[in-house]
Amino acid sequence: MKAATTLVGGHVARSGGALSKRVDEMLGREPTALVREAETAAPRSHRSDIRGPSTPTMGGRAAFARRNAGRPRKTFRSGEHGRLAIAAILLVAGGTTACSPSGVGEDVGEDVGRAVTSEGKEQGATANTAEAGFTEAVKSLSLMASSTGPVICSTSDDDWEAAAFDDTLRTRIATFSQRALEPRLAEIAREAEGERAFVPSLCGEKGEAGVSPVSPDGQRVAVQVNLSEGGTQKQVGWVDLRTGKFTNITKSSEKKGYSSETFSDETPGFAPDGGFWFLRDSQEFLSADENGRLSPHQFSLACFRRQEGEVFYRPVKSVAVLCPQTVHPSGKFAASATHAGVGFSLVDGFDLDVLAPKADRFSDAPVRSPLSNHVIVRDHGRPRGCRPVAWVNSDDLLCSGPNNDFYTVRVDPAAARGDIEYVRTVEVRVKAEIAPQTESRIVSVAVSHDRDSLIIAASEDGQGSKTKIYRASLTAPGEPVELGPVPAGVGGEPTFLGNFQKIDG
Repeated sequence: MKAATTLVGGHVARSGGALSKRVDEMLGREPTALVREAETAAPRSHRSDIRGPSTPTMGGRAAFARRNAGRPRKTFRSGEHGRLAIAAILLVAGGTTACSPSGVGEDVGEDVGRAVTSEGKEQGATANTAEAGFTEAVKSLSLMASSTGPVICSTSDDDWEAAAFDDTLRTRIATFSQRALEPRLAEIAREAEGERAFVPSLCGEKGEAGVSPVSPDGQRVAVQVNLSEGGTQKQVGWVDLRTGKFTNITKSSEKKGYSSETFSDETPGFAPDGGFWFLRDSQEFLSADENGRLSPHQFSLACFRRQEGEVFYRPVKSVAVLCPQTVHPSGKFAASATHAGVGFSLVDGFDLDVLAPKADRFSDAPVRSPLSNHVIVRDHGRPRGCRPVAWVNSDDLLCSGPNNDFYTVRVDPAAARGDIEYVRTVEVRVKAEIAPQTESRIVSVAVSHDRDSLIIAASEDGQGSKTKIYRASLTAPGEPVELGPVPAGVGGEPTFLGNFQKIDG
């Protein structure tokens, strides 16, 4: 609309009598034909504005005439609505600004002209806002990637924000939120005729994001588009932060025609090698390279349960693993939370699930999971509940106890076997007490980047209004050290981004 806006600023006018005659000639014609004739008659610069550039733009209003031209609309045969409609079409196509045909109020053209000027300014402002958002996002993500301190996520309604801090939590290094990308996300949703487009949270639901919504080079962010209310049909792709271009992987892989095929994709994110992963039709995992070429991937039966709700997963040697935090550094097995029978009672324990058994689709998974050895913890001869949190190293597993306590156990990797004919219960002992039991509610925990300490957010009142953050050493156990309250500016309950154990090879 730039050309039309310039004309408004220059006060170019067509006489009321001439415009009235032109309107009378065109009354009774279909709006589709009017738009096409108007485009043909318009100067070339105006026609290019109506069509819109071929490359992606930050706003979609400039092409509204062509998008709506082919759609059935009410035909205006006579009366003031007809005159107003045709006057508006001539205004858009030819740049006319002051319209005063007979029978139409003298201020109509002036009002419409102001509307076009306002729309042009709004579109330009939207584009500038989006570009500024991309620049801000690239800068923030670069700083966040270089930070070695905790990353804290917070959510509010449908929005989320991630903030990176130094080791003391006193200095905020960077902040990233999808709010910076909202103008482009809103446009993506409109283009897909969807309800909402969003970037998945960096921290996931409980710090188990698995695949990252940000590519390793910080230049792309994953986007999911919910097409219907409630998100039953979904599309995925990524936004290139250098150009603003959205690559819709779902749409590009669909087939049209006689043998049409459509898909519903979700839970998108990037693997460490830059591959773009997602779950298709709630059944199978696929990845796409930067050119959009798809590759199918199997998923491990380790930690597999009949999935309900959002799926969190981690690519390990080209296989999706459904317990991102507890994959062993060898990449051969994972600690999967379960209940182990001890006498006549059940105790929280874990299985050592080998990653090797795999399936192509969720529906292909066997009814019974492959056999794996159970592990229970004994402390001074008595069983002690253990919910696996993360591997500290190749031998030590961090456990969460039944009383909001944390401790480590020594696990022999050789106990993880995939060739067993019956389940064996393996008993292990407590190696070190990391944090004693507490009446405070544990809000979130994460192992530090260097894997030397455990960061704990605990709420004294159980409601989250008095949440404090502590650091407990994993190498020299002792009483956790209070770092202070949740940093200013972090809204809602904090969720720490989990730091995965690196996989050998």
